[in-house]
Amino acid sequence: MLVALVATLFFAAAAPAEKPPVELPADTVLARYATALAAYTAPPVFSVDYTLEQSGARDMEQMHRVFRSGANERDETLDVDGRKLDPPTTRIFRGRPDHYTVTLLAPNPAHYDFTYLGPHRDGHHLDYVFDAVSRLPGAYRVTRVTIDGITFLPVTIDFKSGTGTGSATFGRDGKWWVPFEVTGSATVEGLAAMERLSFYNYRFPQTLPSGTFSGPHPLPSFNPIAGQ
Repeated sequence: MLVALVATLFFAAAAPAEKPPVELPADTVLARYATALAAYTAPPVFSVDYTLEQSGARDMEQMHRVFRSGANERDETLDVDGRKLDPPTTRIFRGRPDHYTVTLLAPNPAHYDFTYLGPHRDGHHLDYVFDAVSRLPGAYRVTRVTIDGITFLPVTIDFKSGTGTGSATFGRDGKWWVPFEVTGSATVEGLAAMERLSFYNYRFPQTLPSGTFSGPHPLPSFNPIAGQ
């Protein structure tokens, strides 16, 4: 028993230490970030579930399911404050941009000045944190971005919108870079208000049923995983 313990300690001590990740120069990170944003492709067809939580002047919690193809979107409200809706309340949008895609929320390098704050260790690699200052007027402006050290796409985007502030987090689901959470806070009617969107159960089918965007009728039996 003692011999085995000594051997274990010996081999553990002899094992080479993991090399720390190499920090890239800030200019290199920003150049790769600009290239990654320009090359980014959003999933052409997807379905996702999300929860909407609000607190402040009115407290509310909803569960939704979204079906999206190009600029067409079907948003089904499945549950409100713990009460299941049967059938769901459905809204159809056509020609509507995806408000939470990374390219819409991320700071465009052509329109922002960046100040490097340093690296952030994320597992076996580094992410890179930058303050951001917009050179263009507008209600929405990014104040900080954390850039993934592998894809060089944003992991976290902190922003101001009007008089409120917020944050969006992104990550990989399959081959796609998608939002996982968007939060915002502001003062509404003299009360601190908060809103949180949490996205989960992403599905990336090749197509959606033909009647998905034709009206609020229930969709036919459909397995969105098929053909992924």
